[in-house]
Amino acid sequence: MSTQNPSNNPSYLSKLTLLLLLKTALLILVILYAGIGLGPDEAQYWTWSRDLDWGYYSKPPGIAWQIWLGCQLCGNTELGVRLISLFFGIFLSLSVYFLSRAVHLKPQTAFWAGVIMAFSPLGVLGAFLAITDGGLALFWTLACLVVALALYQRVSPNYYILGLLIMSGALFKWPIYLFWVVVLLLIALYRFAYHPSLFAGIALSLLGLLPSVIWNYQHDWGTFRHVFSTIKGGEAKDVGTMELPHGNFWDFFGAQAALLSPILFGILLVAFGYLLRRRNRLSPPLFFCGGVCLLFLLAYSGMALFQKMQGNWASFIYSSGIVFLCWFACEEMPRGLRWVKWGLGLSVGLILFAFSIPAIQSHAGQSWLSIPYKINPFRQNLGWSQLKEELALVGYHPEEHFLFGDKYQTSSILSFYGPSQKRAYFLNLHGLRHNQFSYWPGMAQEQIGKSGFFVLPENNPHLENGLEQRIAFYQKTLADYFQEVHFLGVKPLFISNGQLAKGALIFKCISYNGKEPAESSKY
Repeated sequence: MSTQNPSNNPSYLSKLTLLLLLKTALLILVILYAGIGLGPDEAQYWTWSRDLDWGYYSKPPGIAWQIWLGCQLCGNTELGVRLISLFFGIFLSLSVYFLSRAVHLKPQTAFWAGVIMAFSPLGVLGAFLAITDGGLALFWTLACLVVALALYQRVSPNYYILGLLIMSGALFKWPIYLFWVVVLLLIALYRFAYHPSLFAGIALSLLGLLPSVIWNYQHDWGTFRHVFSTIKGGEAKDVGTMELPHGNFWDFFGAQAALLSPILFGILLVAFGYLLRRRNRLSPPLFFCGGVCLLFLLAYSGMALFQKMQGNWASFIYSSGIVFLCWFACEEMPRGLRWVKWGLGLSVGLILFAFSIPAIQSHAGQSWLSIPYKINPFRQNLGWSQLKEELALVGYHPEEHFLFGDKYQTSSILSFYGPSQKRAYFLNLHGLRHNQFSYWPGMAQEQIGKSGFFVLPENNPHLENGLEQRIAFYQKTLADYFQEVHFLGVKPLFISNGQLAKGALIFKCISYNGKEPAESSKY
């Protein structure tokens, strides 16, 4: 294993930086011109950023603060929403490079680690989308860097710096507190890692919870109720009930392979086998990098046996795993670098194909070029820019009318893509769980006597299946809240292969009477 000084070979760092800038420039072009709009979560976080607060229903405030800053620089645009994520993508790959050098891997090995982080689906989507995983992954990686430097020198980490990093990561996602579990395990393995300042570091990190605690104190502890309901068995369960949870192990495990790319994930699994067999051969920082990733991959996969786990929930663990993967492939595995390059080639190919699918589908007719709409990974992001035009055509005027939906995702999309970007409303017609809109002034507080437009977007084949019954249901249900309800038609949002792939049912609802559905008990 190399013991070169990390500053010995700046050329690899320069090459990596150049690649990161090129990647960022290409992603900006994709944001501006590829027609891949905001996803529902991104639009939701944007609505949060328009009402800055100490916290929000389902997440800490970091993502809203991040988007607010981006929109101050680039306006309330898709680029503004995603701007800081692009910078996080650069910093994350550089952090993986420096983590590799802290473990004293060769400069070339560290270069490939940074490239994998940048050009895996995980790294590209993390930089492209405005989601909470970016901030969590960055501060988790920086925390790993602090620990790796200390382990190499066989001293205790600086727990004050570690506490500050974990505090910062907690502003984006609370799983970063799991890092303290790692620290305690390391202290059990390496007694030199202990220092009395550990407790001060933990206390400092807990300040990251303070904004959310303030918000929850003011809002009936909604976030904690939501987290408790999720842990009990998935999502949106009634508090006070318990259902037998159902896992999704294979879906979750497959998502991990997709995030890293199949070949690279396969190399990582082989590297884990090497770690378990040759643990005594590994230096403490190298064992730490591989062990942390393996520990949490096993833990999250085990949880997926019993409850539904989202594929991105474990995405933050891969920065240290990539370091271990590159050490194994580039410094231990015969012809391993060749496999890394093949894995990266496959990764880039898959990413380019994924980003090209919307353009291919929107321009292709019934020909050999047709790609089924159902395999489009950006189905939830397409067609939203068409909403503004369709709403104007049916007579929506922001000064006179309001927009609303029966899902918070729809309300968020309507808020961003509706004319004038007025915040839309959430009318809980189906008794869905609480969300951030539940804590803002609703239609009953602000729109009595006024007319609104109800929008129900849907992808095909769900759009056309049972369409008449759906129209009749909403006309009848909305009539309880308005003097008149008129169905204005199914408006096209995205055409794929010459056929309607996504549309929106639009209803004009005249004179809101102030009634509201019964408050949901679900969190």
